[in-house]
Amino acid sequence: MRWSTVDTPSNAGNTFVSPSEINAIAIGSDSRTFYAVDTSQGKVYKSTDGGITWDDLTQYLATAGAALPAWSITTAPDNPRFVAVVTSDGGLPRKVFLSVDGGVTWQDTKCPAANNISTIAISPRYSGYDIAIGTRTGTGAGKLYIFKAAGQGSWADQNFAGDILAVKFSPGYRFDSCLVTVWADATGTYVNLGIRDINSNTTNWNTQEALEITVTGSGTSPKASQIVTADLELPSDFSGQAPSRRRLYVSIDDAGATGNAGIYRFDDVIPYLLMPASAPKRISSIAYHGTYASGKLLAGEVLGDHSSATVLTWFTDAPITCPEPCWFQTQKAPTGAANSGYANAQVAWSPDGGRAYCATSSATLNDAASWPGGYLISVALDESALSLSLDNGMTWNQVSLIDTEITFLSDVAVTPASDIIYLASINNHPGISNFDSIWRSVGSPTALAARTWERVLCILSLTNDLILRTSGEVSDRSVFFASRLTDDLRQSSDMGQTWSHTLPGIKVTDFSVAIINNVPYIFVLDDNYVRRGKGSAHRWQWAQAVHTALSTGHSITATPTGAVVVGDNGEGMVSYSLDRGISFEPTPAIPYPGRMHVAADYRFRNVLIIYAASDDAACQIYSWVPGSNLGWTAMGSPGRSFHGLAQFGVLYGAWAHGGGAAVDRTLQPERLSPPFVEWDSLSVGLPPGVVFTREPVSLKISAGINLWAIDDRPYTATTGRLWNFYDCLAPSPLYITPAPPSPQVLFQAPVPIAPAMNEVIPIYLKTGHIADIIFRWKHPTIAVEYQLWLAKDSSFTDIILQETISPKNPKIPSWTLPQTVDIQQGERYYWKIRVSQAATGETGEGEWSEVMSFSIASAEIGQDSHFEPVPATSENGITTEDAAFSTMSRLPVWIWIVSAILLITASSAVLVVHRRRKNPQ
Repeated sequence: MRWSTVDTPSNAGNTFVSPSEINAIAIGSDSRTFYAVDTSQGKVYKSTDGGITWDDLTQYLATAGAALPAWSITTAPDNPRFVAVVTSDGGLPRKVFLSVDGGVTWQDTKCPAANNISTIAISPRYSGYDIAIGTRTGTGAGKLYIFKAAGQGSWADQNFAGDILAVKFSPGYRFDSCLVTVWADATGTYVNLGIRDINSNTTNWNTQEALEITVTGSGTSPKASQIVTADLELPSDFSGQAPSRRRLYVSIDDAGATGNAGIYRFDDVIPYLLMPASAPKRISSIAYHGTYASGKLLAGEVLGDHSSATVLTWFTDAPITCPEPCWFQTQKAPTGAANSGYANAQVAWSPDGGRAYCATSSATLNDAASWPGGYLISVALDESALSLSLDNGMTWNQVSLIDTEITFLSDVAVTPASDIIYLASINNHPGISNFDSIWRSVGSPTALAARTWERVLCILSLTNDLILRTSGEVSDRSVFFASRLTDDLRQSSDMGQTWSHTLPGIKVTDFSVAIINNVPYIFVLDDNYVRRGKGSAHRWQWAQAVHTALSTGHSITATPTGAVVVGDNGEGMVSYSLDRGISFEPTPAIPYPGRMHVAADYRFRNVLIIYAASDDAACQIYSWVPGSNLGWTAMGSPGRSFHGLAQFGVLYGAWAHGGGAAVDRTLQPERLSPPFVEWDSLSVGLPPGVVFTREPVSLKISAGINLWAIDDRPYTATTGRLWNFYDCLAPSPLYITPAPPSPQVLFQAPVPIAPAMNEVIPIYLKTGHIADIIFRWKHPTIAVEYQLWLAKDSSFTDIILQETISPKNPKIPSWTLPQTVDIQQGERYYWKIRVSQAATGETGEGEWSEVMSFSIASAEIGQDSHFEPVPATSENGITTEDAAFSTMSRLPVWIWIVSAILLITASSAVLVVHRRRKNPQ
C-alpha cells in the first residue's frame, strides 16, 4: 500500500497547451483520426483517439520542405490517412502538401496558385482521389485548381473566375462527378455547380447557372470586397446531376456589411434564408448530417463573450421544414473568446452523426481585408479548445488543445463508487481575466495512470478558491461546487453536463451535502451561521440561517442521520446539531485551537462521535461524544497540525508539520483513546515536500477505501498533484463498483445478422443502382465501437474497407455502407466484425465474427433509364415528399410508439436488407 499520483489534466498529449488556437479541423471517416491546424503558432496536430490526445506533425512537414505556418487541412471522406494541408509561400497560403500515410511523410504537390488559397477539399475515392483548391484576391479574380493524385500527380486550372470561398465534392462523386463552389466577385456571392470530366481533369460549369446567395433581390449579396468567409455542406445523397437531389446548405459572413449574411438552403435553384445573421451575430461555420429528406444542422458563431469565455452554437433537427424559431441555442457553450472577443467556432459532426465537435480560435476576422492575416493573431489563455457534444450541441465539454493554465489544484470530489473524479483548478496568470476550470474523469477507480479528462465547466471565479462536494450516497450522481466567500453555489445532477444555481443567499465558507430519508440537503456555512437547503423538484427551499453559537466558522460536515457538525476558525471550538441544523450546541475548545476540521461517526444507533483537530503545530486528533460527560478525549494520533479528517469506519487525518506530511489512520476510532486506539501513518510513496494543506478540507474518501488529497503547491509536472491511497485494510467498504463483465465477454465475437450468408443484394433496373447494404449484428454487451472489414476474398487479403463504427443505437447495432465504397454488380464480397471498444470503455481487438458473404445482382440498365423528376414544391420551398414527412413528424408520440410495437411484432422474423443508390420514382 502506497500513495500514487493520479494522471490529471496537463500538457502531456496536449490536453491543454498555451498559447494555442485551432484554426482548422478535419475529422476522419474512422471517427478516431483527427487533424488540426494552429496557424498562429505554426503547428499541425494529429489525434488517433477521437481528439483526446494529439501528436505534433509539424516537424514531419518541415522535414519535407514545407514552409509554415499551415492554414487549412482536410482528409479524404473515406480514408483518414489521405490528408492534404495548405502551407505557406512567402508567409501566405500558397502551397499544398499531401500525405498518404497519415502525416508521417509528405510530398510537395507543386501547387501553381499565384494567389492565397482560401479553401481545400478532397474527393471520395473513385480509382484515385482529386484535390480541389480555390484562391481569392478580394476583387473576384481567384481561380479553382484540381490535383489528380495519381503517380506524381498534376494540377489543372478549371477555368473558373471568382474568389473561391468554399468547395465541396459531391458525396456521390464516383457517380455524378459533381463539384460545388461558393464564390464571389464584384457583383455578389454565388453558389455554382460543375460536372467533372475526371479523365481530362476539366470541369463543365454550364450544368446550372450561378445562383446568388440572397432572398432579397439581385445584387444584394456581399461583394468580393465585403465577404469574410463562407461554408458549404451537402447531404449524403446529394446528386449534382439530379435536380431533385440538389439540396445544399451555405453560410456566409460579411461582418454586417450588407445585412444579407446568414445561413441559406438551396433546393436546386431556389434559396431559403434559414438564419439571418443580424448584428452582432456572425456565422463562422455550419455542419450538416443527414440526407436530402431529413437531417440536422449545426452552426457556430464568429464572435464570443470575452467575459464568460464562451461562443454560441445553434442546432436544428428540422432545417427543411422549419423557419428560424426551430433553432435551439446551446445551453452550455464551447469555450473561447476570453480576452479577445473572437472565437470563430468551427463545427463538425462525427461520421455517424453521434458526436458534434467545435474548435475555436481568436483569429481576428473583422472584415474582408483581415483575411487571411487575421489567422496569424493569437491571444494567449483565450480558452480556445476542441469541445465535444453528445447531445447535438446542447452542452459542450472541452477535451483537448485547451488554451488555459492551471496554477494550482483547488479541490477534488469523487463519487461514492470511485468511478468519477471531479477536479477544480485555478488559473492565476497575471494581467488577464483568469478563467478557472472544473474537470471530470470517468473510469475504473484502480486506473490512476493514463486517465482522460474533459472540462465540464469554465468559470471566472472571484476568489480563486473553488470547493467541490458530493452527497456520499451511491445512488446520487450529483456534484456541487462553490466559489468560497461568495454566494455562488451550483449543482449538477447529470455529472457536470449542466449546472444550476442553488441560490443560498449567503456567502459560502464551506458546505456539506447529505441525503436524509431520501431527500437531498445542503448545509451552507457562512462564517458562524448555517443555512439549510432542502431539494425539491430541482429547486432548493432555503430555511432561515441559524447561528452556530460560535464566533467564527471554518468547516462543516453533515450525516445521513441529520447530524451537522461545524468547526470554528481559531478558537478550537466545535458546534453540533442533531436536528438537521435547526439548533446547535457548542462544545468547549480543544487544548490547541486553530482552524478546526471535523468528522462525524454515525454508525452507532443513538450515538454520534465527533472527531476534531486543528492546524495548530501541537494539535492531535480529539473525540467528543454528545450527551456523555467524557469531554474532549485525546486520541493519541502520531501526527500534528491537521488540515483534514475523513471517516468511513476507519478514521484518517491529514497532517503537515516540521517538513513532513502524512495521513494518520486508526481502524477502530470508536475506541476513542489509547491504548485501545492504535495508529499508523500512511506516508509510503510520498516524496519530500508534499503537503496536504488545502482548506477547508484537505482529505477526501470514497468507497470507504480510496483516499484523495491534493499537494498544496504550484501545479507542475512533479508538484501540486492529486494523490490517491488505496487502503486494502479498510474493512468491508460499503460502495463497491459492480465488477464489469470479463474481457472474454466484452470482446467476444459478435453474431452477424445481415447481409445473411450468400444473400443477393438487388439492383434497380431503371438506373442500375445497387440497393442500400445495411450491416446488422448482435453482441451480448452494449459495446461502444466495432471494426468491420469488407473484402473480395474470404481470407481478407484483398480488403476493400476497414471501418470503425460507433453505432447510433448500441443496443441494436447497424451500419449502412456509404455510396462512395466501390461495389460492383455481379461480384461476391465477404465481411466480418469485431469489438474494438468495449461497453466499459476499454479498447482492444476483439474476437472476429463468423465470415459472411453476399453478392450483388447483375443486370443491364434499361434503355429508358433517367433521373427522377423534381418533386412538386410548395410556396415555402417544401417539396411534397418533405411536406409528407413534416406532417408525419407532427403525429403524437404515442401513435409512433404503438405503430413501432405493431411493426416490430409483425416483422420480427423478417430481415430486410436493401441498398438504394437513388430513390426511384
